[in-house]
Amino acid sequence: MAKEHETNLGRFIRSNRRQDGTDHVFMSVPDHLCPSGWPKTITLPSEGKVRGSLEDPVFLAKVRREAEVLNARLDQRRLEEEVYRSDQRNARALANIYFKTQRFRDVSEARQYRNRRDAMLFVDWAERRGDPDFATLRKPDFEDFLALYDNRPSQKLELRSTLNILCTEAMEAGWRSDNPISRIPWTVPKPAREVVLWTDETAHRFAKMAQQMGQPGLAALIVFGLQTGQRLGDLRAARHDVNYRTGMFQLKQSKTGALVKFPVNKSLCRMIEAVQVEGSPYLFNDADTGASFTSARLSARFNEVRHAVTSDGDPLMLLATLRHSAVCRMERAGVSLIQIASVTGHKLARVHSIIARYAVDREGFAAEAMMKLNQVGGGGAGDFIDDDPFAGVDAKAELKSVYRSPPPNPARPGHMLAAKLGQHRHRLVLPPLSDIWGEADEADEADNIQL
Repeated sequence: MAKEHETNLGRFIRSNRRQDGTDHVFMSVPDHLCPSGWPKTITLPSEGKVRGSLEDPVFLAKVRREAEVLNARLDQRRLEEEVYRSDQRNARALANIYFKTQRFRDVSEARQYRNRRDAMLFVDWAERRGDPDFATLRKPDFEDFLALYDNRPSQKLELRSTLNILCTEAMEAGWRSDNPISRIPWTVPKPAREVVLWTDETAHRFAKMAQQMGQPGLAALIVFGLQTGQRLGDLRAARHDVNYRTGMFQLKQSKTGALVKFPVNKSLCRMIEAVQVEGSPYLFNDADTGASFTSARLSARFNEVRHAVTSDGDPLMLLATLRHSAVCRMERAGVSLIQIASVTGHKLARVHSIIARYAVDREGFAAEAMMKLNQVGGGGAGDFIDDDPFAGVDAKAELKSVYRSPPPNPARPGHMLAAKLGQHRHRLVLPPLSDIWGEADEADEADNIQL
């Protein structure tokens, strides 16, 4: 550490006292330790008040914080430079560069996992092809790799996205001057199976079973998600006082940064307060851990509930479809598109496309045209049906999305039967919803969760 010039201000940090009593604080890295492109000197602090005295504790703390950040970035640049300077310029070396970038660290853990998985799939493929220099790969080479996933269009799209990132990193590293992935069409796969929308009745049925199975936090999340259309990741991370205070919910969405803020009715307020867990700041908690749901545990607990309330051949309900369901639910209630977008955080065009997917003639123009034609021929309004049997149907899907029971586990033959009864995790049935989410004189109302 001595050779890297450690001082009481931080590594490589120097200071000179000016005549006016202020201190000129700067970072100076020796040439043999300085990565390519790193400035010879960097004045600290770089933002805000740049002149001050180290005798001022506020100024000193600011200098030390920025020195720590600069040194961390310096170490990162030196590590990356070692990779750039190596003789290896293959897919594996490029992937390792990407895994160290700020771009990779800024995405969620789930996205990091998927991007790392997809990058390593390409690395394995390249190494089986002789481990060529990444700069020698051309558009047909990438198309050969992607062609292996023609029967898995969603994964193919994810792989294309990761390859685009790798090619961008290769350009940043000076390994190549072009991005061949940009010339490969970005084709969003057509949905193979229909998206089944949630209804109030379905949400009540799932929420009631979740509460019976000892997961009131999951029950509340389902109800709140259908009413507000927020993303599951944002709901898992939502906290008391930060995102929710009695009667009001606000959130900066993790994916887009959109800020949403809306009032919450008394029924939802009572529900949120009823499922609050002492010691946890989160709105929706896993009863097993007493903390917020992880993505994996939320999926596992929901699967248990789904096994208990769903039979083979029933529509396949997914937590991920709560957001689309909320949009369509609001539209059926007469809420305008801009009002829906203000609640869910969608872009206005996206709200329109979601509604068009499940209600092709949502404005009724086609229906009016057919009625006028019928009137010209002497017909009347009674010649048409009153209800739309296609309401809420996914117009883009090719296959029906139905539930199939998982195969029984030979090691636990009674597990699925217990799951179907909703009792595989708790020997006793917990109190009914009316004991938790309603007053004694509101038992009937509380047992039917207000949606």
